[in-house]
Amino acid sequence: MLKILTNNRLFFIIFLIWVVFGAVLQLLFTPTEIMFWINQHHNSLSDSFFRYITLLGEDTIWLALLLYFAFEKYVKGIENNQAIKVLLISWLSKVLVSVSLKNIFNFPRPIEVYQHSGQAIHLVDGVTMHHWQSFPSGHTMTAFGFACVCLFVLKNTRLAMVFLFVAMLVGYSRMYLFQHFPRDVFAGSVLGVGVVVFMLYGIKFFQNSTLK
Repeated sequence: MLKILTNNRLFFIIFLIWVVFGAVLQLLFTPTEIMFWINQHHNSLSDSFFRYITLLGEDTIWLALLLYFAFEKYVKGIENNQAIKVLLISWLSKVLVSVSLKNIFNFPRPIEVYQHSGQAIHLVDGVTMHHWQSFPSGHTMTAFGFACVCLFVLKNTRLAMVFLFVAMLVGYSRMYLFQHFPRDVFAGSVLGVGVVVFMLYGIKFFQNSTLK
């Protein structure tokens, strides 16, 4: 596990900064203060940007990569068994953890909490508002998990760094669109990275054990 972290220290240093910043922010301000500060700082350009950037937190990016590997193997005969295995196990684990926690906690989302608060709420046109299963943020979890996939499966550090910053934007978009609380985004980012790293470590541990 330590080797995984040290070999990709820049990625995890930036991720750690994100985690520490998120933790400090939640210690200094209440969820209501954070949510309405973000909600009040909006414009038409940001509405359009975050409405579409949040789509990069959907599972279609994992499925597209799986199809790419399968197609490449079929057409070019390239051995992608390991990559497909890691990607599939990580994705299924991420889905299982996310869905399980959402159903276990079933916390209300911001719109459910604040819709009768009397405070002005800015909502982005065309975005369907959800009321329950707030914790954790599935989109954030997916985006951060995919950044790790780029790092470990594609072995492309530059692309992983790009997707790490995209993941941060996705996380912010979930609060901007009034879909999730800071705690949901914070947990989603930690779980997204944690699940992929844990599954990668588990797969390598299992392989080493079977070789002995």
